[in-house]
Amino acid sequence: MNMPTDSTADPSLPGLAEWFAGIDPVARTALRALGALLSASATAERAETADRFAERCLGVVDCGQLLEEERELSPVGRLTFPLALAEWIGQYPQCEVGPGEGSSPPAWTQTVVGESQFRHPMCLRVFFPAGSLLDSAGCVLHIESREGVLRTAAVSAFVAPRDQGMAREVLERLSARAAELNPFRGRVVRAVYDGGLRLIAMELPAAVTRGTVVVPSEVWAEVDLGVVSVRDRFSMLNAHGLGSRRGVLLCGPPGTGKSAVCAAIAREVAGVFTVIYVDAKAGPALLAEVVQEAQRLGGPVLLVLEDIDLWCHDRRGGGNGLSEMLRAMDIEPDARILTLASTNDAATLDKAAIRTGRFDSVVEVGYPGLVDAARILAMFVSELPGGGGVDVNAVAAVLPERTSGSDLREIVRRAVLSGSAAGVTTQSLLAEVSSRRYVGQAPSGQYL
Repeated sequence: MNMPTDSTADPSLPGLAEWFAGIDPVARTALRALGALLSASATAERAETADRFAERCLGVVDCGQLLEEERELSPVGRLTFPLALAEWIGQYPQCEVGPGEGSSPPAWTQTVVGESQFRHPMCLRVFFPAGSLLDSAGCVLHIESREGVLRTAAVSAFVAPRDQGMAREVLERLSARAAELNPFRGRVVRAVYDGGLRLIAMELPAAVTRGTVVVPSEVWAEVDLGVVSVRDRFSMLNAHGLGSRRGVLLCGPPGTGKSAVCAAIAREVAGVFTVIYVDAKAGPALLAEVVQEAQRLGGPVLLVLEDIDLWCHDRRGGGNGLSEMLRAMDIEPDARILTLASTNDAATLDKAAIRTGRFDSVVEVGYPGLVDAARILAMFVSELPGGGGVDVNAVAAVLPERTSGSDLREIVRRAVLSGSAAGVTTQSLLAEVSSRRYVGQAPSGQYL
């Protein structure tokens, strides 16, 4: 019931306006609120539900007369399938968009990936009449991209029972288009655990390149074999049953350039490859899902697993995360996936984790020798004031054994900070080396 305002009366109800104006103002406000509530309730009762929408569009009395073909959505599919459906809605103007959940209106949302923004359905039903998606039959598609305790992210096709094959065809077409529209393809992303898998676009440091990362040449050679395998030779390898997937494990002390190698390779292949970094702390929970998503992509994928020793210890020491990794690393042999992992100490890893078939080569990234240390120093000081006059060979000659690339960076930083505005000199670098203050270590002694 709609209650009239103070200045408006229903002509079919003589005297109502005068009566309404004469009652207590508090009661008048309460009656207005009651009228609005009853009006909204009546409107809601008249609203078409999602099931009634499907029944009307497909010409049946009850949804029980329809066949529902359903596909659950993966974490990435919760974005890509709605993108594909949004494209179809725009492509077929004769379609009719219906309710989402129950009698709720269709729900749309926006997702940002890197610099791109995508608008897509979150929960709705849409009717595609005969002659649009299917030549001889109509179908209703339902999308629910929200995942929760009481709901499962899924896409469904409703058709007459005789058209089950057509429903499967529609979902296969939607799946194929969703894969083509994947906004993460060719990007560098980080896989994080947020109650489930979530991919976040990330940027890599521009200064880290093959030319600025000084490591033994065999490191690049082994990684390049993996790149060639999944990018160039996958057809030939798979045709002869040899498998194209490949794994390379970089091992060595902290600060020797393992992460830099991963970043340099990622920058080189991004665009052709999709690069997925997996957070070490979330690895056990995410790795299986990440591998599944990588295999769905189909194209070349670089999977970067840094510091796997944090969650893949030898089973004799507890083996935290080991079983999850072993299952996840059983990647299909013909998959176009290169796994590039790093560890500070391969001896702590279970032998099953680093066997051939999971990691095909284990490459040491050790401390730089005198020649490489001089090269690293030259790169650090070349653009600094006074850097052109530094005798990097003299500085490298007095370095202690086991001086890492990150140690060399800190030596140069300290020389800049403690020196004069005129710039770095050979003497200031030698002084920092002899002081050993660049070495991060806990002081000795006992403290109360």
